[in-house]
Amino acid sequence: MANRVKTSRILIFVLTSVLLAPVIFTGCATSLLYNHADWLITRQIDGYFDLNRSQRSFVTSRLNGILDGHRREALPQYETVLHEAAMRVQRGLTEADVDWAATEYDRLRADLFGRFSTDGADFIRLVNDRQIPYLKQSLQTRLSKEEGLLHDDRRTRLTKRTERILSLTREWLGNLSPAQEQDISRAAMNLPDILPSWYTHQMERNRQLVELVEARQQGDTPGRLKEWLVNQDKTADPEFRDMLRQFKGRIGELLLTIDRLATPEQRRHVIAKLDDLAKTVHGLSHT
Repeated sequence: MANRVKTSRILIFVLTSVLLAPVIFTGCATSLLYNHADWLITRQIDGYFDLNRSQRSFVTSRLNGILDGHRREALPQYETVLHEAAMRVQRGLTEADVDWAATEYDRLRADLFGRFSTDGADFIRLVNDRQIPYLKQSLQTRLSKEEGLLHDDRRTRLTKRTERILSLTREWLGNLSPAQEQDISRAAMNLPDILPSWYTHQMERNRQLVELVEARQQGDTPGRLKEWLVNQDKTADPEFRDMLRQFKGRIGELLLTIDRLATPEQRRHVIAKLDDLAKTVHGLSHT
């Protein structure tokens, strides 16, 4: 039940959208995805396992309980963090704020993933031998979508990533001046190129997931699945962990650069978006 967490994960990304997030979600999109998370997650799982009728029924019933608990217990925490983020943005970010955001992200991610480990292990035990080759092929097909970027030369990859960062920055700050675009582009281009290492890392994680499913009737499946979900960075290859640590540090520097360049009007724009997201999360938690 590993990859269905991508959909629920959206609310964790939202809470650090100014400080850490690689993607943008508006309040409307967040509500739409969260309110239809059960359908979206089931569809994702089906894409990896080709569910039969009884498995689909199992997934649907367990998801209802997981998402209900997450709505009541976790969403109020997201709202609190969003309000805190807005206050930190208002006074101007520091290195301590970036560290705080990273810590909150890791905490909430661990909480979210941990909620799926027991039910996910129960689901894995229902997988039949016919579905394992299907899982392998599905994992490889999805990973192969990144191969196009791997075939690009390094500078082309960095340029494409910089364009995405600029787009993200415009979404949160509004229009950028030529000088701001130049400074942000320079900092973004200096970020490490981690795609090749990430690709290798993801191949290994796919292998671990398949191995876990193949051994589904043996050992501590819930514990192994929780380890795979929650501690995915800690159990990675040391070289990849070191590269990831450096990358996160450079991302922090980029965010501090963006914060330093922000005008008062742009800062108000960020705060308004965070407030809107907090209101959306509040509404979701009381639905």
